[in-house]
Amino acid sequence: MKAAVFHGVEDIRIETVEDPRADAGSVVLEVIACGVCGSDIKTFLTGKLARTGQILGHEFVGRIVEIGSGVTDVKIGEVVTAMPFSPCKQCPRCLEGKISLCENAFDQSIANGLPGGLAQYVRIPGAEVGTTLFRLPQGVSPEFGALSEPLAVGLHAVEISGAKNTDIAVVLGLGTIGLAVVCALVSQGVGIIVAVDPSSKRRDVASRMGAMVVDPANQDLVEVVQSFAGKGKYGYLSNADLLFDCAGSVELLNSSLKLLRLGGSVVLAALYREKLVIDGTMMVRRGVKMVGTFAYDDQFGRAVQMLQAGPLSVENLVSHRFGLDQVMEAFRTQADPQSSVKVFVKPEVMQ
Repeated sequence: MKAAVFHGVEDIRIETVEDPRADAGSVVLEVIACGVCGSDIKTFLTGKLARTGQILGHEFVGRIVEIGSGVTDVKIGEVVTAMPFSPCKQCPRCLEGKISLCENAFDQSIANGLPGGLAQYVRIPGAEVGTTLFRLPQGVSPEFGALSEPLAVGLHAVEISGAKNTDIAVVLGLGTIGLAVVCALVSQGVGIIVAVDPSSKRRDVASRMGAMVVDPANQDLVEVVQSFAGKGKYGYLSNADLLFDCAGSVELLNSSLKLLRLGGSVVLAALYREKLVIDGTMMVRRGVKMVGTFAYDDQFGRAVQMLQAGPLSVENLVSHRFGLDQVMEAFRTQADPQSSVKVFVKPEVMQ
């Protein structure tokens, strides 16, 4: 089969590799679509997060073409998506149900150790319907299934924040994860959502979902949030309850901390190119809570259902589609936030 293999900074090559086979407990999918993730872009631009020779792609959907022994309740031709994150189920965090913090997942997950979905076919180990393998809701476009994984990340971020419907939430950065956070906030009925991004394309998607949008280059974010949250007392500038950083800009995050009320919460859901330095004294005196989030625990199946019931639509989100043989163009397009929202690679249309 043909696959996109990582070789270094801005060096992804289409190569012929051995077709995957469905051994015991696994299935093989013919990939319909695979999303290019922000972490993929970090790998592409910096060489981090993946080893040379890795087939990338962890946001995918496909048709079952081979079923291994011991796999039940599936049939050839079914369209499914799969959870690429493979927890060990044995480490302390897994035993607590916090599989997102698994100590061993990175070496055994799809696109992190195991071959990923930027290929014509991908093997899904431990294939079990409702646990690792998920059918799409009725009426959902097959390619839309590739958005399940980032939606699960966004849903996890919102759930660990403890968001309530009376809250005012600010989302910094409207890449796929930022938009997934907006989607989850809307779906959970959070009262006011302020979404921040310099890209008009991405702001438009957030606006269509019901968020108030801000262009940080041309609008005063503090004034906008104050108009909804009011001015804080004792010299603090606003009263927002939650701040989600999905942008990964140290400067933007630090300037946005003033938006939070006393006792507010910050959720870090971005990958940073530089060391994150914040004013610890300010965090202590204001009682600000800060938590990092990565992947998901039990959110994947519910994220799949949000494809049908949530405010996000594939028509609004997916801005570009490329064949597998155009993978370098796909990555360069996704790396340009002014021209893209979400980029899909579709191996089926490869020439």
